[in-house]
Amino acid sequence: MLKPVNESRGYLLVATLSKAYYEGLVNCVESLKDELPHAQVAVFAHEEWVTDEHRKLFDHVFTPVPVHNRTKLWALDKTPFDVTCYLDADSYVISDEIDEVFDHMEKAGPDVDLLMTENRAYNSKVVYFQEESQNNGKARELEHFREDHIELYRQGKAHKFRWHCGMLVYRKNARTDKLWSEWVRYYRLHNESENFEGMRPFPKSLAYWDTFAFWRVLHEQNEHLGVNVRRLPNDAKYNFVTGYKETEIKSGHQKAVLHYTIPPEYARETTIHEASLNSTYGNFETFK
Repeated sequence: MLKPVNESRGYLLVATLSKAYYEGLVNCVESLKDELPHAQVAVFAHEEWVTDEHRKLFDHVFTPVPVHNRTKLWALDKTPFDVTCYLDADSYVISDEIDEVFDHMEKAGPDVDLLMTENRAYNSKVVYFQEESQNNGKARELEHFREDHIELYRQGKAHKFRWHCGMLVYRKNARTDKLWSEWVRYYRLHNESENFEGMRPFPKSLAYWDTFAFWRVLHEQNEHLGVNVRRLPNDAKYNFVTGYKETEIKSGHQKAVLHYTIPPEYARETTIHEASLNSTYGNFETFK
C-alpha cells in the first residue's frame, strides 16, 4: 500500500562541478522513485544539466548553484522540507525501507536535530595529530590507521570523530541552519592557504575533506551551537558503504541504501566551462 504524499519531509541530493556526480544523482533518484514513487525529492544542480525529462523526475529543482565540489554544504539549509534525508549522489536505493529514517526521527522526538550514520573503523581512515615537535618545530606527519574508532589526537587528548557525512537526516531549524553555515565557514578556512597555517597541527592534506571540517565544527563549536546529534538506529542499513561487512546488517533486516564511490577519473571530469571556476574547488562567495 502506497503511503500518502507528505511534503513536510523529503530527500535532498546535490551534484555540481562534475557531470559524473549528476549522472549518479539521476540514478539515485530513479532508484528511490522505483521504490517510493511518491517520495518528495529536491535537487540542487547546474541548470544546463537538468533536462525536461529530469524535471519530471524531480519534485523541486534549485538553480543556480555554486560551481564547487562541496556545494552540499551550502545547500543543506535551503531544503524545502521540515525534515530532510540528504543522500550523497553516489548512493543507490534498493528498498522502500529507506523511508523508515523519518519514522526514526519522529520517534527520537522534537529535541533531536540530526540523525547520522557512523563510520566503520575497518573501512575508514583513522587520523592522528600531534602537537609540534619541540625538536624541529614542525607538525608531525599525518598517519593513517584502521582501528576501532576514528579518533583525532590533538594536544595530547583523544576525541572520537565517528560520523559519516554521506547521509544526514535532519530537522530544519535555527540550530541546524547555523551548523551548516559553520560547516561552510570551516571548509573555506581550511582551503585558504593564508589561514591554514594557523590551524596546525592539522595537516594540509585534510583541507579538502569536508568530513574533517564537520568533525571540527562539532568538536569546537557544538557547545555553543547546541545541535542534538544522535546515531540513526541500525545505521548501516541506510548507508551501506562499499567495503562494509554483511554482518553490519542486523538479523531480519535488509539493506536499504548502497553507498559506492564514483571513480576519481570520472569524478574529475566536468562540463562546466573552466572560465566559470574561481579556483580548483570553486567559490561560495557569490551565493548567500
